[in-house]
Amino acid sequence: MTVTQVLWRPFQAIVGLPFRWLRGAITLVIGNPVTSREMKVRMRFARSFWLQGAYLLFLIAIVLVAYQGILVYSPIRHPAELQSRLQAFYYTLLYSLVSVIVLIAPALTASAISFERERRTLDLLLTTPLRPMQILVGKLLASFAFLMLLLVESMPIVAVCIVMGGATVGDLLATYVLIGFSTLHLCAFAIYCSACNRSSGLATFWAYLGVIAGLGATFWMALVEVVFARPPGPMFGVPGGVAHRVAFPLASLQPFSAPVIKAMPTKLFGVEIPCWLIGVAFSLLLTRFWLTAAAARLPAVYRGNFVGSLRRQGLMLIVLAALTIDAPLTAFAPPRRPDELTLVLLVVSSLICSFISLFVPWVATFGEHEGKKPINDGWFRPMRMFQPVASGALPFIWAWFLVLVAVVIGLWVWRTNVQPFWDKLAFGFGYCLLCLTLFWAISRFWSSVIRQLSLARWISFGTLLLIAILPGISKWSLAYPFFQMVDGASVTVALESFVAQVQFHGLVVLGLTVALVSVCFVLERRAARKGRSKE
Repeated sequence: MTVTQVLWRPFQAIVGLPFRWLRGAITLVIGNPVTSREMKVRMRFARSFWLQGAYLLFLIAIVLVAYQGILVYSPIRHPAELQSRLQAFYYTLLYSLVSVIVLIAPALTASAISFERERRTLDLLLTTPLRPMQILVGKLLASFAFLMLLLVESMPIVAVCIVMGGATVGDLLATYVLIGFSTLHLCAFAIYCSACNRSSGLATFWAYLGVIAGLGATFWMALVEVVFARPPGPMFGVPGGVAHRVAFPLASLQPFSAPVIKAMPTKLFGVEIPCWLIGVAFSLLLTRFWLTAAAARLPAVYRGNFVGSLRRQGLMLIVLAALTIDAPLTAFAPPRRPDELTLVLLVVSSLICSFISLFVPWVATFGEHEGKKPINDGWFRPMRMFQPVASGALPFIWAWFLVLVAVVIGLWVWRTNVQPFWDKLAFGFGYCLLCLTLFWAISRFWSSVIRQLSLARWISFGTLLLIAILPGISKWSLAYPFFQMVDGASVTVALESFVAQVQFHGLVVLGLTVALVSVCFVLERRAARKGRSKE
């Protein structure tokens, strides 16, 4: 083999990677037999047409009520007032449409896999030559196509706003595109719930619960954009003119913000980007994440390493979400003093630690699951952090925290051009790592005691909730150093007091972690001896 061939093959693989990815995506979407089958079966039943009729009747009723309440009953004294009422009429129709779509979307897909289980046809479907992702994408696209059909059917009704002068054709089309993509990842989450539950009713319940939680996480961002939009915000008559661009790009994942931020730009790293572009990208990434999680729950692919892919995708999503912090930094005044910046970074690091703590019981636990023996291959192996093994749990948790903290610090320091107090930041970051290690040790302890994966996860999660709730904000709380720092009279005094409290609390947390690790080591050695004696 010549030198030219050795250099050409890697170059060919790198250049051809986007084309192979595009070909695979087109095959999943266009040449998917599950999509056509599901769409034919869905439109074969009468309930689909009854749903469309009820949906259109509801929108007609909203049009009549909104028209009578906004444009007829009170007299119009000025042309500007007429324009304002037409815009209010337009927003009323669109928010009603979004509410109906959000209510319908989880129900359309929550029974996609669980219904196959109830009919005992899932095993037959999995024995076909189709890959698991083809099956899931086909189910998702069939449900999403029906959802888009409902959106298209509502266009003649919403077009009343265009005729009356309350909106333009471009505004309406851009709003529909953003609504469609902002509901795509909600349907994907419902697919995941369907793959996790054997009953369609239970899958629908968890789908609606998860959709409420997901929408609630971005509701405050959408509320800021809706109230302070330019032109004047459509809610409660609040005067606008505060924001020239979108301050929180992740608000594009919220369907209720679509009528306002449809064409507004956002600024990232000094470059103006259309906010709808960020919404489309994040929606597609979230959709892929939930489909991968659903594929891991299918029985025919139980041995596949989908957990590693989930960890990589989740880390990438969170890093991208952290990068959007640059947008509010350009919209609001950041701190300009080293002590104030240090205080802000310490608070942000505590929030990151609290966020990661919610996922520690699901990452750190191991045990028997569906007849599969526990995978306990050691304690700390960084090269296995993206594998579903016990030795990769702590490296992944540490890497998750350190990557997020590094991204946030880099953004704040680059944007403010201020150097924080690195010694005090080191104390705070080290304390957060100790707390995460304690939570990992708790999950490892329950895994060693119970040796059953699901039960160990929920008991570990309950233990972490007790640790967080019972002490409150007293001196026994792990978050007490951060609470005391925020309540300080001056920033300098608060930082000095924080370092002193972290030193004391850090020693306590380190002692508890060492004790739990020692107990786990003894329990696992005994379990290993029993296993060898049985063999």
